Amino acid sequence: MKRDMTTGKEWKLILLFTLPLMAGSFLQQLYSIIDGIIVGRFVSEQAFASVATCHSLVFLYLSLSLGISVGVNIVVSQYFGAGKKDQLGLSISTALLLVGAAGLVLTIAAVIFSELLLVHLLSVPADLLADSLTYMRVYSFGLFFTFMYNGIAAILRGFGDSKATLYFLLIATVLSTVLTFLFVLVIQWGVAGAAFSTVLAQAVCAVISYIYLRKRYRYENNTGKHFDFKIAATMFKLGAPIAIQMGIVSIGHGTMQRLVNAFELTIPGVVAAYGAAIRVDMLVLVPVMAFQSGLASFAGQNIGAGNLERAKRGLYSTLIMSLIVTVTVSILLYIFANNVVGLFGLTGSSLTLGYSIIRFMVFFFWIFALYMVAHGLLQGAGDTVVISIATLTALAIRVAGGYIAVHFGWLGPEAAWVTMPIGWVFGLIITYIRYFSGAWKTKAVAGRLKKAPTEDAAN
Repeated sequence: MKRDMTTGKEWKLILLFTLPLMAGSFLQQLYSIIDGIIVGRFVSEQAFASVATCHSLVFLYLSLSLGISVGVNIVVSQYFGAGKKDQLGLSISTALLLVGAAGLVLTIAAVIFSELLLVHLLSVPADLLADSLTYMRVYSFGLFFTFMYNGIAAILRGFGDSKATLYFLLIATVLSTVLTFLFVLVIQWGVAGAAFSTVLAQAVCAVISYIYLRKRYRYENNTGKHFDFKIAATMFKLGAPIAIQMGIVSIGHGTMQRLVNAFELTIPGVVAAYGAAIRVDMLVLVPVMAFQSGLASFAGQNIGAGNLERAKRGLYSTLIMSLIVTVTVSILLYIFANNVVGLFGLTGSSLTLGYSIIRFMVFFFWIFALYMVAHGLLQGAGDTVVISIATLTALAIRVAGGYIAVHFGWLGPEAAWVTMPIGWVFGLIITYIRYFSGAWKTKAVAGRLKKAPTEDAAN
């Protein structure tokens, strides 16, 4: 059942809608967290560093998958809402074929070009390259299943079913953990075992979600065909901007990883320290991103109903909840930073550096909370261009500032994390200028509300 958020207490509705999203995002982050801990503690710190260097490439592939899934979700939800059963069935079969084909093509490309990307894009140090390449090639074989799962999850969300995807992720996380222990500790496959466990878990998740989709939602397709080029083009058109934006962001993260990699010879352990800190940081930011998504749905419904003031009250409520959670987690992380970094098997200078990175970042997570939650309101209003501008500006400031600081000798590898909150500040400024200008209200009414989400809108 789809949740109606146009009546009732704003904070309560947003919180109840956000909690499953938060849990799902947390489970997704556990994939890399658990892999990292097991590899770091039971293989070696160098092996963990090798896996850590692959993070930006993994995020790039995931971005492309999620981008296409956004287009799938929009088309399926519109046909579902309009009650167009034949077109709904055709759009689902088209979506499955589209994401499957895209996943297959990217799987082949990723396996072939893994070494090229690791060497020339990320400049992975020579002593880490062999393990990095092994991990990336094995992981790439699972991209087909990643695309299929995200496509099916987008279809289920189009039906208003968000709990099922949470259960699937829980199954995948538990399975991945068990398999990682088996392949790394028992069979001793090293980084290949960690990657292989993720591939198998994603495959099982994709199969279970597909069976659930077919059994739970007996959609009809009496059109006589299983693929429609016009529907596929619409899905691609709607998803491409998100995929491009996320892809550029992942490339930006890759350039910062390259910056850190360049210091591995002079500062041994910096790659492992940065990799551990980034994993912990991403886990801390999960609640913020979930609140952003929750507010986007709340704002979208209320702006669609003409309740602009209610949407604004939702923003203020979400900001308070997000800041409370972020500040609480930041305080706990500051206290236990050493213990958290130690979970990854880091010792000596690597442990000290990872500890210092996290203790630096906890003072700035609240900026990210203010920045990203406001994106939720703009997203709900359909003001996505400004979101892209703010995101890409923050990234450009970070990358340019980091490389300039290193080039002139002002900073060393710390440029990769010192510049992160600076980028957030610029993104925050752009976002709130847009919000206080009120231009998002005009865009919502003129651009999105004049035309109902009908079959014509989907095409």
